[in-house]
Amino acid sequence: MPIRASLITADHVHAELGELIAGSRPGRTTRDQITLYKSVGVAAQDAAATALVVASARAQSIGEEITLR
Repeated sequence: MPIRASLITADHVHAELGELIAGSRPGRTTRDQITLYKSVGVAAQDAAATALVVASARAQSIGEEITLR
């Protein structure tokens, strides 16, 4: 959508979700890089994106784990 609206170009897109999960493309490498995930309503993609974020946070020992009851 941002490309169609001319807000960014395809050159701004570093990787797609599948590439990040497969490890064929790296995610952010510096704190100043921005990660944008556009959900398209596909539950499997949403679950994969969530798992990727949680794994990254755990690897960096950031965030806080909570227990839902």
